[in-house]
Amino acid sequence: MWFTRHLPLYMLLLGLIVHGAVLTAVYQRTGRLDTYAFNSRDSGEYYQIARNLVGHGVFSQSPEPPYRPDTWRTPGYPLFLAAIMLLGGGTPAALIVVQQLLSVANVLLLFGIARQHMSDRRAAIAAVLFLAEPFHLFYGLWLMATTLFVTLLLLAWHAWQMAIGRRHWAWGAWLGVLCGMMVLVRPVALLVPVVVLGGVLGLHWYRRRSTNPPVVPGAKAILAYVLACVVVLTSWMVRNRVVAGHFALSDQSGVVLAYFKATEVVLWREGRTADRYVETSLDPARATESHRVWDRIDAELAERLPGLTDDQRASLHWWNLAQGNKTTVDSFAISRALSRIARADLMESPLSTIACYMTRCGSILTFPLDLALRPPTGGPAKRVPRGAMASLYVLLCLAVVVSLGRRRGTLVNAYFPLAGTAALLLATTPQIDPRFRVPMIPLLILVALLPRTRRTAGGAAANES
Repeated sequence: MWFTRHLPLYMLLLGLIVHGAVLTAVYQRTGRLDTYAFNSRDSGEYYQIARNLVGHGVFSQSPEPPYRPDTWRTPGYPLFLAAIMLLGGGTPAALIVVQQLLSVANVLLLFGIARQHMSDRRAAIAAVLFLAEPFHLFYGLWLMATTLFVTLLLLAWHAWQMAIGRRHWAWGAWLGVLCGMMVLVRPVALLVPVVVLGGVLGLHWYRRRSTNPPVVPGAKAILAYVLACVVVLTSWMVRNRVVAGHFALSDQSGVVLAYFKATEVVLWREGRTADRYVETSLDPARATESHRVWDRIDAELAERLPGLTDDQRASLHWWNLAQGNKTTVDSFAISRALSRIARADLMESPLSTIACYMTRCGSILTFPLDLALRPPTGGPAKRVPRGAMASLYVLLCLAVVVSLGRRRGTLVNAYFPLAGTAALLLATTPQIDPRFRVPMIPLLILVALLPRTRRTAGGAAANES
């Protein structure tokens, strides 16, 4: 009993030890804590925006005046970095250290959520499994939104449980704020607020037909959830309307849909999936290699935007567009045109598109299994290490299937992690990027470890230890 009472302290110490060991290993190997901080081009953009927020009070990627308002990035992660800088952590190394501490907090959050559904022992196992997850540890060393997004997702999960169990409208409002903030950190979370609302409404339907109905949020809580989420999201959309004349979250949507999602489907349809890491690469070393699909998209884009000068037309190239508009052409006009091109590509063969999306959902969950089975063009095979790592995620997926097949848990317990995973999968596919899988891992771990539900003599549901 004494050991159980102090489990949160042990989880904290273990988290500090593991993440401290990771930082120590990086420093001993490279002599720096921020070695991987700028592994992605995204990281530099986030960092520059945060510096401009602190130094000049403007949300801009411009390194010097005039500071052009940025409409490519949403504000969540840059504001997080800016807050740390204001507290004295302005160096990339300091930001990485704070992000590691946030990762430890995520482990504690998962432990606290899990112990509401299972024994402390099972909850500790769930937390340790997430703590040891390789990609969670690796991407915590990047200046990327992954760790912060996990924090908000876990907080939203906790708020969901409180809203369901207590029905007070304040929990509905807090859940709405968190869901809105998730989208502002990563727009890929846009479907999460939808499935949360769908779950609440579904629980009302389930309650009317259940012999042991759950406590569900009332009308005030639902209204508070919707209003809070809308207010958070529209606040940024109003900002973009003021600075750019468009009521939208970002000018990313068309670019991502065409250059990354539709391109993946086209490559799938043409039987050239092995070329995806070349065709969709922004690596300068591969700039001269074949980007046939992107080149075709560029040509169609120029045709769909009349009235451009010759210089503007020539600048409409994936190198200037796929990572944010670097031209003088209106970014939102480009996004709309690219959206139309992407929709045409996706609808050219709907069955092929559906098959690609479904297959890629499995590929994301089991990554890097696809790399082990079908090594990409221009890259090393590494079949054995990739296959060994992929086996961990295959086992997790199998454990989730077995857990659901044995009717473990209840609808209320399993809904948020399952619906949240589905929402993130649908928004992420057909891209395969392990960064987007990291937030799904704690959700899947909990479902895999949910204790089997049994019935008591009175007919009520109870969980086995």
